[in-house]
Amino acid sequence: MNVFSRFLASGGRENITLEELTPELLSAYVSYLKKRNSQPNTVRRHVITLKSFCSFLVNSEFLEQNPAADLQRPRMPKKLPRYLQKNEVDKLINIVPHDGSPSMLRDKTVLMCLYYTGVRAEEVINIQTVDMSLERGFVKITKGKGSRYRKVPLHQKLTEQLQLYFERAPELSNGYLFCSKRGGPISTDYVNYMVEKYAKKAGLNKKVTPHMLRHSFATHLYKKGIDLFVIGMLMGHAEMRSTSRYTHIELKHMRDAVNKLDIPKALEIKISKMEGSIDEP
Repeated sequence: MNVFSRFLASGGRENITLEELTPELLSAYVSYLKKRNSQPNTVRRHVITLKSFCSFLVNSEFLEQNPAADLQRPRMPKKLPRYLQKNEVDKLINIVPHDGSPSMLRDKTVLMCLYYTGVRAEEVINIQTVDMSLERGFVKITKGKGSRYRKVPLHQKLTEQLQLYFERAPELSNGYLFCSKRGGPISTDYVNYMVEKYAKKAGLNKKVTPHMLRHSFATHLYKKGIDLFVIGMLMGHAEMRSTSRYTHIELKHMRDAVNKLDIPKALEIKISKMEGSIDEP
């Protein structure tokens, strides 16, 4: 609360009482933060802290009313999902040796599973061998986010990789699909470490995460014209708004398209505002 103390000092109000914590004073503090060019996330944290503190004062009967009750949290700017281009995904997967050890074969299969199914890291480590159906061409995700169940079709390349994995590394698919040498399922920490390790080895000059492969799966499907509802079903989204953010990746393509026409200035300004409201990956 040092920033709040400085705010009070700037107005000669160092020794205010609790009763002087008014909605107007707290709103002025939020404006003060914004004038200091604080990031929206920083302002949001301060507002949440004030709300929590004032709720405590009311619950402890130091105040009768909560002066921060109507204090608005600033809206966070939308961020585009970070994803890899298809050639970057190929580099990542192909950097793992084809004729390597069983553990390398497992790692490559994990990478392909993350990309070709769009599953989360915590979902991929919980897949069991009984959840796989190579003959019927799908995998069951039984421990998805929010305990949601779904079936995801298997891409032909992933099916071929899984067949190779079962043949050459059967000891690493014991109960759970992906096991360590000790026999237990691999951890999300290992999946994160493994993805980052192979990304560096592939020369990808960016921080690559398992979730980035999930976003790549959705983004590439959307660019291929797949319906958002279908993408949402594949990814296990509970709400369409979770999937709709992938539409924003096409803004650059929209600009390229309309720039080929003699468009009205108003339309060009509108598209520029759309682009400016979203952080680029």
